[in-house]
Amino acid sequence: MRATTAVIATSVLLTLGLTGCASNDETTTAPGAATAASAADLSGLDEGTATACTLAENAVLGNAGHDLDLASASQIVTAGKTAKSTLISTQTGALEFSVRKAQAAAGNPDEQTLTAAVSTEILKFRTVCQDVEALKASIPSASTGGSGASADPDEPVDRSVS
Repeated sequence: MRATTAVIATSVLLTLGLTGCASNDETTTAPGAATAASAADLSGLDEGTATACTLAENAVLGNAGHDLDLASASQIVTAGKTAKSTLISTQTGALEFSVRKAQAAAGNPDEQTLTAAVSTEILKFRTVCQDVEALKASIPSASTGGSGASADPDEPVDRSVS
């Protein structure tokens, strides 16, 4: 019981720290300002990445019927699996792992602890989403061929330095 309480307390503190409630910043902004800015910044991302990030944002803020729960986490995972961003793909894998562990523990003493771990993973997911430039950079661009290596595997390669 003590371990569960400690995990929940840690999760709450992590939530406060990641959402800015524990911030020491002097400046304050309107509550909806960050959400509006985040939504606008996602415009250059593929649909899967943008959807997963929007769902994570809504879960953290408790918007649109989402929360830091298994149902929201499962929706984030579904969207994240279609993302082109390698950062989101990695976070999706971590979140999915936590969701599966929590679902498998349903009715067991570890259930609350593992559900709190899912909440923490959603918070981490959202944190990754906040660096939109890194997300854009993590989306592989299609190769157009161009100059470089030959498509012929028998062609000799010139490795001399000019």
